[in-house]
Amino acid sequence: MALQFTAPPFAEACSCIADPYSKKYQLYKKTWYGTQRKWSCVYTCQDSQQQRTEVTAHHSDWYVTDKGLEGICDGLHYVNVYNTHRMDFVWKFEEARWFNPAQSSSADLKKWAQTCR
Repeated sequence: MALQFTAPPFAEACSCIADPYSKKYQLYKKTWYGTQRKWSCVYTCQDSQQQRTEVTAHHSDWYVTDKGLEGICDGLHYVNVYNTHRMDFVWKFEEARWFNPAQSSSADLKKWAQTCR
């Protein structure tokens, strides 16, 4: 399912927003001493001329603990809400936000940001 993103008035040039349904794991290796994850996400990036480009960015990280926000796409905002069925707090997706790709840990997004002037 492709999402249509319209830049809100506050979206700035050279910013990106993630498609929250595009995440794909390439590696998910859980061991007793931690979890290694590699995943990709699809981002819609807007350049200084307000032209849109779709960028598939790859991410990789190692986690010793799992608190629920590990391995998410950049710019996705989650809220911690109480789930009465589980009788515990869970992270719930709230919205995708525009962000500066130059600040991402993804080499793909940083590369796109360098071409955006």
